[in-house]
Amino acid sequence: MDKIGFDTHRPAQLRRFPMVFYTAGLRMQKALAEYVQDPSNPDQLVILAHNPVFTLGRNATLEDIHVTPEFCEQQGVEIQQTDRGGEVTYHGPGQIVVYPICNLSGGRQDVGRLVRGLEEAMIRTAADFGVAAERLKGAPGIWVETAKFRKGGGLEKLGAVGLHLSRWITTHGIAFNVAPNLGHFGWITPCGFTDKGVCSLHSLLGTASPDFETAVDHLQRHLCECLGLEIKPSRASSQSVNALTWRRGPKGPEILMMLRVPSHGLWWQSVTGMMEPGEACEETAHRELKEETGLRGKLTPLPLKHSFWVDSSLIHFPDPEPRFNTETCFHMEVPGDSIVQLALDEHSEYKWCGFKEAYDLMRWEGSKAALKLLEKELAATRES
Repeated sequence: MDKIGFDTHRPAQLRRFPMVFYTAGLRMQKALAEYVQDPSNPDQLVILAHNPVFTLGRNATLEDIHVTPEFCEQQGVEIQQTDRGGEVTYHGPGQIVVYPICNLSGGRQDVGRLVRGLEEAMIRTAADFGVAAERLKGAPGIWVETAKFRKGGGLEKLGAVGLHLSRWITTHGIAFNVAPNLGHFGWITPCGFTDKGVCSLHSLLGTASPDFETAVDHLQRHLCECLGLEIKPSRASSQSVNALTWRRGPKGPEILMMLRVPSHGLWWQSVTGMMEPGEACEETAHRELKEETGLRGKLTPLPLKHSFWVDSSLIHFPDPEPRFNTETCFHMEVPGDSIVQLALDEHSEYKWCGFKEAYDLMRWEGSKAALKLLEKELAATRES
């Protein structure tokens, strides 16, 4: 019988994030892969959810996506090329994505055992909630005979596996469906299969399905068991806020954009800032608005909280352990006649922009996504 997982335990650090934009996740994986190249550093187990995105593996083509890029953009679904194996798949809210960034050198050079360990962890997680999943020869991932749950069902995929291996360092990993939008899978040929469907715990169990965090707890425990990982402490993520600052202009909303000084990165942004100990997100947003611009405004939450790797080439750290940050997003309306008093130690200039110009100036995924949410919210307010 093929062996599952690894017999010897290897130190690992567990990173669990609420949501990570896919392209930010690629940067995160690259940084962690470089970190674990040193065998004295622990493996990394990263658990997260992604924004809606179709990812194309090395064997995929754009023909595997059955809708146009314009349609995807309208529906808020990205299209990204990747270096993992496999065809096209979908990631999005309600789906647990796990990246085991592992150094398999030193006696663990067996990718098959890693894949079987990942599959076994998903099989055990499904079993915890009364779902019998199995492997299918020639089709990595786990599968469920859904006829046991609903009339007319068939063999459907509950969890996918797609890895990349370079110098015995693994990236990418698995996707386990708790309650994603299964309709998005209908816009692609998922994993190259035209005769099999995709299911989730929610589609099988309905109201008896576990919530997302409970499913993550179970999968996390089984992954550590099946991969032989001994979890070690890791540094907690820092916390920050993004407060898109805007005013009502003669031609519509105008976004405040400020250019960071070279020592702070030299990119355009609206108001952002790091939370101080004991400070609530809302307090940080108001403090940063006043310190950076001298303005006061009405603060409104945006439905966006995301995490990302902090680039060590932009911020110097005293040791090589990767750093991460979690950002909570808001928007702030300020009076139209407000006078900006720029903090010149952080920003060298500012401008008020329409949505398109502000979007083009922004560098990071989170800021762009927050701006889209603000534009949508203000449009809905006008229509009502």
